[in-house]
Amino acid sequence: MKKYFIIFFLFSFFFSGFSQKFHSKIEVNGLTCAMCSYSTHRSLEKLDFIKDIIPDLESTSFILEFKEGMFVDFDLIQEKIEDAGFFLGETEIIFENALLTPNDSHSLIDNNLFHFFSDENKESKVFKLVDKNFIDKEKFDQLSSKTNHSCYLTGRHSKSCCTNHENLKSNKLFHLKSDI
Repeated sequence: MKKYFIIFFLFSFFFSGFSQKFHSKIEVNGLTCAMCSYSTHRSLEKLDFIKDIIPDLESTSFILEFKEGMFVDFDLIQEKIEDAGFFLGETEIIFENALLTPNDSHSLIDNNLFHFFSDENKESKVFKLVDKNFIDKEKFDQLSSKTNHSCYLTGRHSKSCCTNHENLKSNKLFHLKSDI
């Protein structure tokens, strides 16, 4: 029995090193004091997919670390910030390892489906969230003209758009751009 436990432990440890993990840096507009930051922190900690929240008062931002294997809903993050009385600014997704992202491609990463935009095929760890509610209308319209995928307009996974992604935890997907 001990032998099986050791094999299971080594197997789990070995394969966990290959899963791509990510965290997020979010800017919050309207924070002016420590109490503002505290109320935002309290609102965000109610989300079950957030493991840790690290505030940075100087840059009015937060680093959000996510629980492994959980679907991360950036719409809910935005909602919780607005519930606290503030507005979500620029949102960066930072991956543990650099990704090579061909333009207009989809990738399932730690139970989260992402659609990547890139002007060039290049490696990057840092991407900006470019969904409709996260960027201004002009940038959104520019990106809309560069894709044939309906998911960019709807923010939803569909079989006609994003094939080969079965058994997702959510039909939401988020769109990222490395060089915006």
